[in-house]
Amino acid sequence: MTARIRDYMPLLKETIAEARVAGFDTAANDLEQAAFAAFTTSSEMLQEHGLAIKRFLKATHGALPRSTKAKLKACLTETELNCTGWRKLMALLNVFSEENV
Repeated sequence: MTARIRDYMPLLKETIAEARVAGFDTAANDLEQAAFAAFTTSSEMLQEHGLAIKRFLKATHGALPRSTKAKLKACLTETELNCTGWRKLMALLNVFSEENV
């Protein structure tokens, strides 16, 4: 079964802008650089985006506004739909729970 990955880039751009407004310029620049780099394959892109989002969340030490953090977690879920094993299962469960709220 293949999972359909939604276009999360507009949401990611929005969260980068929100992070800058919240004062996280350096971390937002790092995330933006990773998000808009050139990649060989879509799998590589999704994996690198996921890693960049995780680094960004770690760098902000939980100080992001709740709405911005939720948007980033939605982006992260989309990147994890490309993974195999338990990470994909967790992403599918997140998608399913969001659709049924």
